[in-house]
Amino acid sequence: MADLRIVCIRKQPSHNDTHHHITHAGIGNGAGYSVLSTVTNIIANLKSIGGDRYHVLGTNGARSEVIVRRCARCANAPEYITTTPDWTKTDNLLSLPECK
Repeated sequence: MADLRIVCIRKQPSHNDTHHHITHAGIGNGAGYSVLSTVTNIIANLKSIGGDRYHVLGTNGARSEVIVRRCARCANAPEYITTTPDWTKTDNLLSLPECK
């Protein structure tokens, strides 16, 4: 089990679309991402006892763990990833840049 940093996200059709969930996340470090992983793969890892764990580092140094939730407003309540709530928004997944 590794502790991996998410540094960017992808949403379809656009990053600012509030009606769609994150589809991919870039795993890497401050220099950028080296692996683009699907949210389905990240959820499978998070739900597995020995699976990888993920976190986000904010611009202010805050760290938040990535967790799995169910969409309360969506048909069939699909699972999605989000970060644990804390005192800042800088370590939220939606605060990350688009993976290019």
